[in-house]
Amino acid sequence: MKSVIVDDELLVAQNLQMLLNRYCPEVEVAAIVHSADDAEKVIKDIDPDLVFLDVEMPHGNGFDLLKKFNQIRFGLIFVTAFDHYAVRAIKYSAIDYLLKPIDIDELVSAVNKAEMQLKSKSINQSLNILLHNMAQPATKLQKLSLPTIDGMIFININDILYCRSDGNYTTFYLENGQSPLITRQIGVYEELLPEPLFCRIHRQYIINVNKVTRYVKGRGGHVVMSDGKMIDVSARKKDDFLSAYELI
Repeated sequence: MKSVIVDDELLVAQNLQMLLNRYCPEVEVAAIVHSADDAEKVIKDIDPDLVFLDVEMPHGNGFDLLKKFNQIRFGLIFVTAFDHYAVRAIKYSAIDYLLKPIDIDELVSAVNKAEMQLKSKSINQSLNILLHNMAQPATKLQKLSLPTIDGMIFININDILYCRSDGNYTTFYLENGQSPLITRQIGVYEELLPEPLFCRIHRQYIINVNKVTRYVKGRGGHVVMSDGKMIDVSARKKDDFLSAYELI
């Protein structure tokens, strides 16, 4: 895969190139650029398969650069030293990112995911979700990209009824009756889905508290969801659920 590295820090960019040469031989670094303005021209000239993009640079950030392209045909991996709201928005779009200093295993995994995303031709939709969410306050992220075995699906978080753990996978149950199998563990979505709207009530379930129609008391009790599904609340999660329910 022909790639471009966009990072204002020369040593970081050179280190990334060295790691790619050593651990990702399928990636050819065609250019390294150090500003968003230079990157726009180089990307249009080279037409790369993959771009490693620094989130924050002195003269324009990575998101500003992306807005300059009418259509994105390249895979994208963000590189950032900042683990904050921007990273949360990136996670919502299921576009991969690397935190500095770069971990080798995470780099290899990110390259593999980018290659799969290119094959599924879902990069434009993922970027649309990313740019939409970047325009929202951190508490109002609304759109979510979900990786499946076949590619990606794109949903509004308000359409989620509940999520069920299936080992290394997670099944999402949606208001339209669909139940896609997602190729990430439920712990990813426990961190990602906003509280108090979403609550982990059991080791196997996260629920959308707005979709609860009834709570039945007990040691932990159980909830009845809007589709009629009954889900146990574990005793140790009962207080968390009741607190979330009072806030919604």
